[in-house]
Amino acid sequence: MRARKHAHDSTKQTSNPTRPIRRITFRTMNRFKTTAVSAPTKMPRLITRIAVAVTAIVAFGLASGSDSTAIAQTPSVEILNHSAVSKLPDGIEFSANVVGDVEEVTARFSIIGRRATQYDYLEFGEPAIYSTAAPANGNLFYRTDTLARYLPPGVTMEYRIEVLDSSGTLHESEPTQMVLTDSRFEWDTVSDGGVTVYFHGPVTTRATSLLNASLETIDNMAPVLGIEPEGAPITVTMYNNIAEMTDATADRSGAISRELITEGQAFSPENTVLVQGGSNRATGTMSHELTHVLLSRAVSGARSSVPVWLNEGLAEYGNIDPGVSYDTYLEWGIDTNRILPLTSLGTFPGDPDLVIVSYGLGRSVARFMVEDFGPGKMAALLAEFNSSRRFDESMIKVYGVDRRGMDELWREFVGALPLSDEVVIIAPTSAPMPTFIPYTLDNLGAAPTSTPGPQAKATPEPTDAPEVEASDAPEHEDESGGGGCFAAPGAPIEGGMAFLIVAVGSAAAIRTVRGKITHL
Repeated sequence: MRARKHAHDSTKQTSNPTRPIRRITFRTMNRFKTTAVSAPTKMPRLITRIAVAVTAIVAFGLASGSDSTAIAQTPSVEILNHSAVSKLPDGIEFSANVVGDVEEVTARFSIIGRRATQYDYLEFGEPAIYSTAAPANGNLFYRTDTLARYLPPGVTMEYRIEVLDSSGTLHESEPTQMVLTDSRFEWDTVSDGGVTVYFHGPVTTRATSLLNASLETIDNMAPVLGIEPEGAPITVTMYNNIAEMTDATADRSGAISRELITEGQAFSPENTVLVQGGSNRATGTMSHELTHVLLSRAVSGARSSVPVWLNEGLAEYGNIDPGVSYDTYLEWGIDTNRILPLTSLGTFPGDPDLVIVSYGLGRSVARFMVEDFGPGKMAALLAEFNSSRRFDESMIKVYGVDRRGMDELWREFVGALPLSDEVVIIAPTSAPMPTFIPYTLDNLGAAPTSTPGPQAKATPEPTDAPEVEASDAPEHEDESGGGGCFAAPGAPIEGGMAFLIVAVGSAAAIRTVRGKITHL
């Protein structure tokens, strides 16, 4: 902008010819106004110099304004539009249209509940100055079909588009959040109390049943765990059969894939649950997995350090539709003295039969700690452990005993043999995952065929014991068992990558099952 010059009218005179009228131009609120100033008859030389200096400063400011106008005319960056489309389980598709001085275009995103932020570059062509008539069209397909990049359906993503210009200035879009759904299906939802269930097909009643199971679980377990019923939104994706569910879960080892069927999977930090809704135990699976999410909130600072017997025990304690198989296996373990010490159950053993026993043990001990020590004890333990990160010290502070002491009290309560005075540490096996023996028509009614060897003073590898007579095995009831999670030896349990073992009871079910049915 330039100031208008005001010419002095020499024809106008005042009554006093020695007092000429001077006009000075000032800039006020982007406008220029002219103010009359009367000079004294004899203006001091200093004041004259000041007036000249002010005039020079104003003139310099006007010239600078003209330069700024010229700079502003340089093409600036503008993100016309952008989008992200879920293509799970294969990936995410990002796109953006940008004009101006474009050097590179980036999609930066994070999953709510995770600390890491990820990014990748959009392909748009060569760096150049792009116009509105021919904007830079950037595209990126970010693959998620590998184990390292796996994203479960139902997570919430926050993303933004970043554009770098040739001067090194970064231009960003506003952050946008969206739920990443499985792109293979058209989804409907039912929601209540902060829980949203995604489903597809004519199964609204089944989805509503899972929603009600979730709300009941929250009401039951929130006071036990010492958390508020209201929390971050929880997303549940319900699949209609095993085939749909399998394609949506992360890849696992060959042994697991052959012997286990995924019925449910919890991703606790992301507040996301996957459920196979076609199972007759879907509500039990739902409540079990949701309890993992709730427990994660209670111990958010130490979730990976929670002993597996407590993690799975509380999840089964929160199961609103439990079966009897775990209780049956636990009774068999007590009668045959195959109950491992709690101090050895930081992770579950590799023997599949002892895994089921350990789930029953965890549920029984959790129930004992919640119901026999008074209200608030479990919540106090979790709060103390979340703060101190030291489990035995937290046990002593809240319950007055450590894990071994609680183990002795529980064994006396259920009538199990007391702990040995010897301290036994069961070393992990060298194999990454155990080999599971599937139940078949020939061995489903028989006793477990693999058990750890006798306890020793050293730390040997567990060995196979002589085969147990069939009469010692737990008898299967005409009811399928409730759920629990199983993870690979040595892997921490977070209520996520784990498998729920469901023992099959009825003869009709036996004829159709070739492996242990599980949920994560």
